[in-house]
Amino acid sequence: MPRIAGIQGTEEGRLESMLEKIHYPGHHEVWVNGGPGVKIGCIELNVGGDSKDGSHYASDDRRAVVMDGRVYNSEKGSMTDAEVVLDLYKKYGHRFAGKLDGDFACAIHDGGKLLLARDWAGVKPLYYGHCDGSLCFGSEAKSLVDMADDVREFPHGYVYSRELGFQKYSQEAVTTPEFENYEQAKKVVKDLLMEAVEKRMKDNAVEGILLSGGLDSSLIAYMAHEIKPDIECYTVSMEQGQDLPLAKDVTRYLGVRHHVLIFGEQEINEILPLAIYHQEMYEESCVHGAIANFLAGRFVSPHTKCVLTGEGADEFFAGYDGQFRQGRNPEEVAGIVDFLIRVAHNTALERLDRLNTANAYESRTPFLDARVMDFSLKIPLEHKIHGEEQVGKWIVRQAFEGCLPDHIIYQTKRFFAQGSGVAYIMRAQAEQAISEEELAEFNRTEGNPYLSSVEELYYYRIFKKTFPQPAYDRLVGRWDPLRPAFFCHLERPKSQPSAASAI
Repeated sequence: MPRIAGIQGTEEGRLESMLEKIHYPGHHEVWVNGGPGVKIGCIELNVGGDSKDGSHYASDDRRAVVMDGRVYNSEKGSMTDAEVVLDLYKKYGHRFAGKLDGDFACAIHDGGKLLLARDWAGVKPLYYGHCDGSLCFGSEAKSLVDMADDVREFPHGYVYSRELGFQKYSQEAVTTPEFENYEQAKKVVKDLLMEAVEKRMKDNAVEGILLSGGLDSSLIAYMAHEIKPDIECYTVSMEQGQDLPLAKDVTRYLGVRHHVLIFGEQEINEILPLAIYHQEMYEESCVHGAIANFLAGRFVSPHTKCVLTGEGADEFFAGYDGQFRQGRNPEEVAGIVDFLIRVAHNTALERLDRLNTANAYESRTPFLDARVMDFSLKIPLEHKIHGEEQVGKWIVRQAFEGCLPDHIIYQTKRFFAQGSGVAYIMRAQAEQAISEEELAEFNRTEGNPYLSSVEELYYYRIFKKTFPQPAYDRLVGRWDPLRPAFFCHLERPKSQPSAASAI
């Protein structure tokens, strides 16, 4: 995935330093545009297929754009992703973001002015801070280390300029059908997902599937195989991983080539500091998932630069049954499901973005297609969570019934780290290194984030070696709604930035 960064104000060579911090082996050219007042840059990644070099930056005589992400507008034609952004900006001004069908974080330099925007679901990351009165921004928080002490996450679904302040935009690029009953909704879900996979494969860059063996990636493998029968699958697991036999069942059923990487405790010890550094996070479950994700990136990258994944299904179709089953009534269940959608941008999606980028390849996420997400929000919760046993993702399971064996379609949910076998070893390692007394003392100390386990303290200490300023602690999302917030003693903001806000 490409990276972007920039400065509005006095530049003094800072942009080069920012880009260097997020320039990883395997990425391609660095492109910089601008002059006094605004300077923006992009680190390009070409994933092959029909993708053009320079797809993530564009300019004309007056304006320039850099972006991370992909756009799928039907009128795209022969334009690159960045050219679509620039074209829509010329036509609609700051309203361009609502016209984009895709996932993106972008910056536009227009005659000395700067405009920033981020997709409404927060699939692509963006951070900002200040240095000597200049506004700095970048795809990763680490680009601002030793430069800005007030680093914040740019809110998803907003555009910003100094002239406008923050403005929340309306998603105008996509529409989805209404439905009268469950059967209609089920058909639409399948049709939209098939369409989402097809348009992500249209440029012929996708050559593989990250297949855990869970429901979501298995369905993606089925849909991709329908479009490209010679698609290949990649699985990473420990020898005792619970998902590995299921992944093998899927590839045997589809008749596709299956690449498997088996790893052990030695690889976990080697990867842990790198995973925390790259994903910029110390939350327990996200660090668990980072190990297998990072190893998957290392495994896949020499073979292909673009894969499909099943990310997003659990959030938008109520797959996290271990969480929503704790709700004591329908209102609490709905609240938990909504919470998991709201925090996806700086938990699971952040992990996916960072670890892919560190290994210089791109993953595309059909479950996070704008039309799929929009329609999922129309579906009543009882269509997603079924029966007394509260089976999650019910409408998705039923939509694809018969496409894969029943034991794949109706399997129970396991977290990636549990399915691969990582979580148990990491917990044991942390418990050997840190005591409950140390954790209690840490949590009593004023100003520290509230950590829920010795594991989180173990990871936090590694995190602080790279991100010493307190501002970086507050960028880390809390994934599990049943655990206390990291900063439970701080007053939470009651709303997103207003249109009049300035940064």
